Amino acid sequence: MEGESNLEATAKPSRWDLNRIYQDCTGEALIKNLNRLKSSLEKIEVNSNNGLVRENYLLELSDIIKQIEKAESFYYCLASEDTEPSVLNSLHTLISTLKSQTRIIVSKWQAAFKNMSKQHIDGFSKHSHHESLFSELGYGSYKCNVTTTNSAREALRDLEASYTQLRDNLKITVDGSNEMNELSFSKANNTSLSHPDPSTRNKVFNAFNNTLMLHAEEFASVFNQVIGTRLNLYKHNEEEDYLAESLRLNGISRKTLETMREVIKANNSYLAKFIEQRAKETIKRQLSWHELMTSSQDVRYQLHFSEAVAGITKALGGIDPDVSEFIKNAIMNGWVDSESRDSKALGGFCAPFLCEGESRISINYVDTMESARILAHELGHAWHFKQMKSVPSLRFLEERFEMTIAETASIFFEIAYTDSVIQDIEDLRLKKSLLGWKIERSFNYLMSIMGAFEFEERAYEKRRNGLLSASQIEQISLDSQQEVYRGRLTEYQRFVWIKHSHFYQADIPFYNYPYTFGYLLSIGLLEISKTSNKQFPLAFSDFLSQTGTLPTEQLVKDHFNIDLSKPEFWQQAMKKILSDLGEYLEIGDVK
Repeated sequence: MEGESNLEATAKPSRWDLNRIYQDCTGEALIKNLNRLKSSLEKIEVNSNNGLVRENYLLELSDIIKQIEKAESFYYCLASEDTEPSVLNSLHTLISTLKSQTRIIVSKWQAAFKNMSKQHIDGFSKHSHHESLFSELGYGSYKCNVTTTNSAREALRDLEASYTQLRDNLKITVDGSNEMNELSFSKANNTSLSHPDPSTRNKVFNAFNNTLMLHAEEFASVFNQVIGTRLNLYKHNEEEDYLAESLRLNGISRKTLETMREVIKANNSYLAKFIEQRAKETIKRQLSWHELMTSSQDVRYQLHFSEAVAGITKALGGIDPDVSEFIKNAIMNGWVDSESRDSKALGGFCAPFLCEGESRISINYVDTMESARILAHELGHAWHFKQMKSVPSLRFLEERFEMTIAETASIFFEIAYTDSVIQDIEDLRLKKSLLGWKIERSFNYLMSIMGAFEFEERAYEKRRNGLLSASQIEQISLDSQQEVYRGRLTEYQRFVWIKHSHFYQADIPFYNYPYTFGYLLSIGLLEISKTSNKQFPLAFSDFLSQTGTLPTEQLVKDHFNIDLSKPEFWQQAMKKILSDLGEYLEIGDVK
């Protein structure tokens, strides 16, 4: 096939095509466009201040929301280019302002909608061709004080910005290093975990923690305010459960979350065997968290970009031929920017452009298995966005796009790919190395992330009784980690609550357990795909396409007949992870 020969010719990392999104793809042009949107929003706000909700206003605002979303996705792309920082700052400020302005208008309409008579509402519904927009005005109207909620949301965004400023202003000095003297926060974090030289990793890791210790009280102040603001908001809205908002946003019940958590806890003793085996392999009685999470850094499995693309295409094509064609088209049509540049953020991201039916993926590709995994992960996000329809809505994508499903799609792709690679390898030493690397990834989801969730829950409980000092916050974090790792490590990760920006997210509380949920759900669905090849592709694409239309839990039940509130499904997913562990232990020592 012509597409296959084109992919084989992709010998070097690709560059994306941004001109297909905006003809004039400069920051200055985008700023002008956003200022026009600001004027339009101001007119809508003035015209809707009479308390009436009109269909033409709803349609116009829905269109503006789509344009803001498009601009925000494009902003992330420009941030990976050599764009002037001042232009990026202006763009970020403008986009944040527009989103806040939009939410205020919708909140006023929601308040007006609550005061309308049933006859008035029925009249709208009867004559409207966009009933879904009117129904969204009732979204989130649970005992919600509009003024208080808007004020709290603005305060949370200010606090997130304060955290970002504190983080970005940090400089980490590494003594006795020939390669580096002063590192940024993100560079130090990445180097401490992924540098190929163990001594460099350790030096940077220790220097990083020492710097964070010096600034811990500053971060503790912001952390206290974030949780305090949320608790006050929930109190004003007469909502006692601080997890309720997160569960709503993720489309699951507390029972399902607790069931998943209990199944993981029940299997933790088996996972601990891997920690013990890793310690034996390094001739130590016990490992620290840092040693455990970097013990596979010696894996040497070089994958050129073209090889990664071919491998991902093959692995996913075996499940759904349409996905194979999708990946080929995405690469050849300039969706993916995999070139390594200093201007790009570490890791990767996928920016959706739903109205155009496209996405743009950024990744620093460096010929490693980890880079290939990230590429597969981001292609999974792009496939998800491709399934979603661009429908009129008064909510931004992050408000109707459950993380639980988002992470299922992306992790499904990465696991399908990594399983395929490991299965095809005959060299036992390399197979064991990659299995160990894969199991470490599972520890990130099942232990590190669930440890972060346990910590955040406990921090909320303690914060109810007053402010927490940096040392108190740190101790809660260390205690939570010790529990999820069953006390098998000599030291745990210090200052997680500073290193992870998720704890400071303004719009998404408890930005942790959805990753674990998506990880286990993707494993379970991948196993289902092996036993129902013909039915699965359609069920999976339909499942993804309906994101945000029904709660995640209901969609899983409708498309796969799985009750997530019961432990059976979660235990089946855990069995696959334990099978990987068994294979790793069975291989034993190899030279």
